Amino acid sequence: MSATRKCPQCGTELGPETPQGHCPRCLLAVGLGSEVTEPGGTQPIVAPKPPPAPAELAKHFPNLEILELLGQGGMGVVYKARQPRLDRLVALKVLSAEASRDPAFAERFSREARALARLNHPNIVAVYDFGEADGLYYLVMEFVDGLNMRQIEQAGKLSPREALRLVPAICDALQYAHDHGIVHRDIKPGNILVDPEGRVKIADFGLAKLLGRVPHGRWLTASQTIMGTPNYMAPERIERPQEVDHRADIYSLGVVLYEMLTGELPIGRFAPPSQKVQVDVRLDEVVLRALEKERERRYQQASQVKTDVETIASAPAQATRLVAAAVTPQTQAWKAARRRVKGPAIGLLVTGIFNWALMPLYVVIGLHLARNVGGINPSGMSVSFPIAMLLVAATSSFIIFAALKMKALEGWRMAVAGSVLAIIVSPGNLIGLPLGIWSLVVLSRREVRDAFAHKPT
Repeated sequence: MSATRKCPQCGTELGPETPQGHCPRCLLAVGLGSEVTEPGGTQPIVAPKPPPAPAELAKHFPNLEILELLGQGGMGVVYKARQPRLDRLVALKVLSAEASRDPAFAERFSREARALARLNHPNIVAVYDFGEADGLYYLVMEFVDGLNMRQIEQAGKLSPREALRLVPAICDALQYAHDHGIVHRDIKPGNILVDPEGRVKIADFGLAKLLGRVPHGRWLTASQTIMGTPNYMAPERIERPQEVDHRADIYSLGVVLYEMLTGELPIGRFAPPSQKVQVDVRLDEVVLRALEKERERRYQQASQVKTDVETIASAPAQATRLVAAAVTPQTQAWKAARRRVKGPAIGLLVTGIFNWALMPLYVVIGLHLARNVGGINPSGMSVSFPIAMLLVAATSSFIIFAALKMKALEGWRMAVAGSVLAIIVSPGNLIGLPLGIWSLVVLSRREVRDAFAHKPT
């Protein structure tokens, strides 16, 4: 009679179908690399092991026939399975075992999974069921018998034309999820699936948020990194992870679109798509706007990306202009500077208009002070006071004109002078003080000064 075998990690009794020496739960933890030490700790990192085989996992899911392992990643392991009663193929996603160590995870998992299950959209992988089985948290999802975008790219089957056909569907899915308060947080080619009929399906909505939180409220994995894929992360995912909103998905979409068009990632100082491949130069503006570091400068809605892409796809560009009219780095820098000065230029414009709007009140207050405080006979101000008003009117007009020139990146010195006047001229300096300082700070930037001096032809 053979001795009882136990899991060396947790002591669970093992059956004859567990040849790898660990119970399925511990295999998931070790296989996903979650057994690591905190910084400064002495416990060694456990070497990754393969995830549980379908036979090993079957006893935990008696209502499913687990057919094969489809893949694994930082968020869990995915199996192809079948629901016998419905005769339906499904995808079983078993989440990282590390998550169950958080006492608050069960409640959060239930809440987030219910929200994901309510997403009902043709371009989103549906969640059929969720739960916990012997410490394993899982999702039963729609099975998509197709390829993900990464596999299609590697097979060389993704042309720019096909990319433009797929992007609107991705935008539709994102906009639907965002409208329902769900942010994906890990948009990348591996999570964008295409079925045999060419339909797009986005998988793993919300899992980065669900699995990224560990005890003490930190949005980190056990390896002390933010859950997600670094090359596709918006800057705020790293700099301000607690403030992430739907615009982080738009940045990731920009990375995916650039990669779909060029086959490369937009890392460092990258050239716009039209300089890498023969595509419509109008796509450069779409991609660069989606990839803005400051989220306020990006597209604010995925539907806006869809509109621009569909407009470009439906109006073919002239082939002779595709390469010749490509956006140069100088043009790209000029456009970036123009976007940067737009805010302070509008601020100066508001200041000048504010001065004009308060002009009658300024006259009344001036006459009142002259008569009741200064003891001056108003008749004696028949010359000096109108001149003062004309000066205020002239400076207000100058501020407005300088703001318009600044917005067009014309007349750097005039823009500086308008900013100074906005700071010192009453009564507009009530708002002109902060706006003028903001304008001066932006105008002092080297790339902005260069853009004023070198306007592209």
